[in-house]
Amino acid sequence: MQNSFSDQQHQEIAEKQYDNLKVGKDVYIGEDASTKIGYVSKVVNNKETGEQTYIVTDKKLPANPTSKDLESVTSVTVLYRGSTAPGVNAVNPWDPNHSDVWMDWKDNDVPIAKQILTNNFTGPTPQLASSANTLNEQMALYKNAYFDIYGHSLGSMNGQYAISASDYPERIRSAYLYQGPNIYGLLTDDQKKQADKLRERIFNYVDMKDYIPIGYDLKGIGIIIPVDSKEDVGLIDRHMWGGYVYDKHGNLRVAQGKMIAVRTAQTKIFIQGQLNALELLERKLKASGGGLSSSEKIFLDSQRVLAIVNGIYQLVEQAIQDLETEYNKEISDIEGLWEETLTTARNVGAHLGEGEILSALSAGGCTQSTLVTEPISDLKSDFSEVEAIGADFVSLANQIQSSVAQQLATDQELASQVGIA
Repeated sequence: MQNSFSDQQHQEIAEKQYDNLKVGKDVYIGEDASTKIGYVSKVVNNKETGEQTYIVTDKKLPANPTSKDLESVTSVTVLYRGSTAPGVNAVNPWDPNHSDVWMDWKDNDVPIAKQILTNNFTGPTPQLASSANTLNEQMALYKNAYFDIYGHSLGSMNGQYAISASDYPERIRSAYLYQGPNIYGLLTDDQKKQADKLRERIFNYVDMKDYIPIGYDLKGIGIIIPVDSKEDVGLIDRHMWGGYVYDKHGNLRVAQGKMIAVRTAQTKIFIQGQLNALELLERKLKASGGGLSSSEKIFLDSQRVLAIVNGIYQLVEQAIQDLETEYNKEISDIEGLWEETLTTARNVGAHLGEGEILSALSAGGCTQSTLVTEPISDLKSDFSEVEAIGADFVSLANQIQSSVAQQLATDQELASQVGIA
């Protein structure tokens, strides 16, 4: 079963924008660096606008890639870097002739903040415009690729604008943007329409306790996801994801009721991603012989069904994880209620023995069985039914996959064409 990235992993990918990545090098995430994102194919460092962007491809390309090399790339990750901190740059970080800090803050952050705060929108800054050019150039270069876009702070604004101004919106697979001001107001009418159309592919995370992401009292770009963040976090740490809270599955704690929309949209992206890959495979099969054989048609149809089942399972799996968290909390509350009941009874009936207290509670219908054992048993039974639904999806997906494997085992030519043999 193919898995999509967790909320925490998406944040880890976004954080790579602040690493000193080099062309040709692998990009990994995870404490043990076990999850590969791809290879750095280009480092953008625009001295005119201050834009700093990494382009990461799923294929490692030679120094001078051929057209065939470029066409082999099917997935590209774009990492837009946020503002350079004043203490990070040269001897004089505010030197307008040499400083990333100067261009990021004076030429981009401050003018955009002024537009948002005054509600007087005059259009994109130079860095936003160059970021859009970068995305369009890369999408034109990798014609078979779908793009995932990440950005934080100023990088979020770059991503918001680049998506809205993209010449190839149909190949933007997803965007994960963090802690950036809302720039919807500075878009043209056509750009607003494009942003609206791509809304369910854009996940715009905002910790409202942060002082940087302003303007969200108005309509924004993408699904705006208010983070249910920690309280006791410093200003700088908060801006750098310091208030984000994840559970053991890597799920982010967000405002109540918001995650259903997020998971539904992510499931759609997952399914569409699988179908996009099948479209590329179908083109490859047709190119090899002009048309599709009956076995090739069966293979592609079964893979499409499998893609949909896998996608639905992603949503079911996430729902199970969310329910598990709620069930565990409910069980803890139930157990706590029994302890509170005992404590209250002991205080009220301090002159009674423990057995007499339990008897009195029992007479009133309050026993450990009625307050704890039975409710917990019911909860566990309900949760088992939910888990069974997920198991049914896994079983169905495995049956389809098994059928495909049997088909490939008996059709070596097809197996060779789809890259199995």
